[in-house]
Amino acid sequence: MSLWRMAWRYLWGRAFVTVLTVTGIVLGAALIVTVLTLQRESETGFLSEGGQYDLVVGAKGSPLQLVLSSIYHLDIPTGNIPYTRFETLTKDARIASAIPLGLGDNYHGYRIVGTDSNLFSLADRRDPKKPLFKLAEGTFFQNDFEAVVGAQVARQTGLKIGDSFVGTHGLVVTPGSSEHRAFPYKVVGILVPSGGSSDNAIYITLPSVWRIHDKEVETHRQIAGVAPNTALSTKDLEVTAVLLRLKTVGLRLMISQEIQKQTEAMAAIPVNEMLRLYQQVLRPMQRVLLAVAALVVIVSALSITATLYQAAERRRRDLAVLRALGAHPREIFILVLLEALLVTLLGLAIGWLLGHGGLALANPYFRDSLGISFLPWTTDRIEVISLGLVAIGGLLAGILPAVQAYRREPVNDLSLT
Repeated sequence: MSLWRMAWRYLWGRAFVTVLTVTGIVLGAALIVTVLTLQRESETGFLSEGGQYDLVVGAKGSPLQLVLSSIYHLDIPTGNIPYTRFETLTKDARIASAIPLGLGDNYHGYRIVGTDSNLFSLADRRDPKKPLFKLAEGTFFQNDFEAVVGAQVARQTGLKIGDSFVGTHGLVVTPGSSEHRAFPYKVVGILVPSGGSSDNAIYITLPSVWRIHDKEVETHRQIAGVAPNTALSTKDLEVTAVLLRLKTVGLRLMISQEIQKQTEAMAAIPVNEMLRLYQQVLRPMQRVLLAVAALVVIVSALSITATLYQAAERRRRDLAVLRALGAHPREIFILVLLEALLVTLLGLAIGWLLGHGGLALANPYFRDSLGISFLPWTTDRIEVISLGLVAIGGLLAGILPAVQAYRREPVNDLSLT
């Protein structure tokens, strides 16, 4: 009988204790896998999407709030800015493209985003040969009240090409919110799943937003003393934010400072704001969870040491028989170490499956609530190293009982009754 098989039979000879010890390793490994995968995938998703734009221009307030509301559709906008500010930005020779956004309505909780067709002509900065927005079917909007819906919106609401729907006032679903029944939209395109925030958005023309909210514009004009029924001018129009791509990335800081000091608006650098969010909020939380996982693993390693130590005491006669039959002390030492290694590897395997399997099940939730989709079964180098350290720790936990078994003299143990 091989040492591996003997070690396996010894472990399951005390199945209850083995299961408890393995459970501790499973919990620690699953927590490590979950935290590291979420950290890697969320950071990659958030930062790569934020990196598509150099600046976001909007009303003065929180830069992070402006970025989250304009790019990720996760927060409330800081306010509106005049449309003339957008027109000024389009004339700036340093700016490669300026994309206006108009927010204010939703459909079943999914935000309706007013913009222009230039948004759909942008290339993906991660791969300039690919478009940032790609159609699964249909076409991009060409007229007012035509809508291009994200993949997740289509999947959850059942909207198809040719379907009509109406928006609800506000960015979230609230009881009593008014529907704009006089202004139905028609679905003309459905986007390919991107794993980003565009999956959870509905894109329409910016004039559609203005026409729906004409009454609000008219109210503002009356307050300002403008005669009713006077034709709208660009001075009466507003946008929620403007997404900018610069001709030179190094100009981000200078242009953002100019906008902040010289205009009624502000400009936020998306990548900087997301990095600040990670450094100040998410990474400390991730470190705490990793510390908890490390404590669980340490407790499990101590449990392995105690369990094997006690098992060696109970198996003194069995080990002595092995020695008497010609087993070398080195083989007894290896046998005990193999038990520790088997417990650890079994816990790591189940923990890996539990962690990644749980993320696979949770992926639809992250996709629906945050607009982020990730690869739950991907394992990177840091994860392999972390689990490898846990395996080494489990092996080290078996050294003390293995040394005890190695040093024991078989003559005395064989005399035990």
